[in-house]
Amino acid sequence: MNKKFSEIASNYDAFIVDLWGVIHDGQNLYPGVMQTLQALKSMNKKVLFLSNAPRRAEKVKEVLGNFGITPDLYIDAVSSGEVTYQILKINYASAKYIYIGPDKDRCLLGGLNFEEVSDASKADFAITTGFDKDDSTLAEKLPQIESCLKAGLKLYCANPDLIVVRQDGTKMLCAGVIGEYYQQEGGKVEFIGKPHKEVYEYALKALGTNKILAVGDSPETDIKGANNMNIDSVLLLGGILKAESRPLAEVLIEKQAEPTYIIENFSW
Repeated sequence: MNKKFSEIASNYDAFIVDLWGVIHDGQNLYPGVMQTLQALKSMNKKVLFLSNAPRRAEKVKEVLGNFGITPDLYIDAVSSGEVTYQILKINYASAKYIYIGPDKDRCLLGGLNFEEVSDASKADFAITTGFDKDDSTLAEKLPQIESCLKAGLKLYCANPDLIVVRQDGTKMLCAGVIGEYYQQEGGKVEFIGKPHKEVYEYALKALGTNKILAVGDSPETDIKGANNMNIDSVLLLGGILKAESRPLAEVLIEKQAEPTYIIENFSW
């Protein structure tokens, strides 16, 4: 296990970096992050943030700015929400849809010729971005989920993550829980975000053909996604895995994830 990111950074030209669990926990930056980003900048390395955030890329960049991460420290930010927006824009000239998620992400499809409706029988599809509160459970969204299943709607899941974890250990459910349940109940789901290829295609287009390292804390999304794209990866232990009680080797086998490196956190 390498102790510091600096020991492997020189081997790569560009980095696809996760946000929640690597850069921040939704409230605070992880220790050492700014120093690492500044060091990569000084080495003329390319950094692209790739997040399963179910919101437009501009919103993601605003959040980065609020944390003090300025545009000179990265070349772009790609989000699952942005890719979802682009996919739906291509697939539907106009549509009615059911929205399953918190008010803060309700604007995801703003600007498209779409109408949000409450009656699933009148909708063309459903979209989920997650839950309303930090302590929400699946029961919160079950009435909407069941109505969409009954109507036979396709569900677009704009965040395949199952949980995120704050630095204090607090766990929160993500939209992936809704997507998995919907699929288990026989519904058709399109998951958009890591580990699925569409978001990587957007990221790689921005990076070109450099030697790339993916950086993330989730074996199931970050590492498996990198494996799927034949990209080297580094798994960080300081994010979501802090909530894992099983041995790491067991988790990696279960998730079929094979990181190139394993380090503690994104510190130089």
